[in-house]
Amino acid sequence: MASRLRHLREDDFVGGFVLRRYERFTSVEARTWWVNGVCALVSSHPDTPNDVPHLDVDLDAVTPVIAALGLPFITVDLALRADGVWRIIEIGDGQVSDRPATTEPSTLITALLAGTS
Repeated sequence: MASRLRHLREDDFVGGFVLRRYERFTSVEARTWWVNGVCALVSSHPDTPNDVPHLDVDLDAVTPVIAALGLPFITVDLALRADGVWRIIEIGDGQVSDRPATTEPSTLITALLAGTS
């Protein structure tokens, strides 16, 4: 199957294959918004704006990882695994970090500006 995919992609194939083990998640994705290594806001994910994530996301394990990146702004999408561990699904640098329609622009801007002080 992998060789067929490689053949179909021809010159558009870049890099390699990524294999991941299957993980069962028990929550919807939460988008977290970070300023200078500190979480400023937890919101729904833009792809599922009406699905309210756990607002009590445990950021203890995630915070040192995010802070170590040393970036002024990023978004981090998280989901709760069946074993109770929050898994980082994706980290974004702001280029495509959409706001969910259910989060008011003023709420997001206020949270982000508060994180810069």
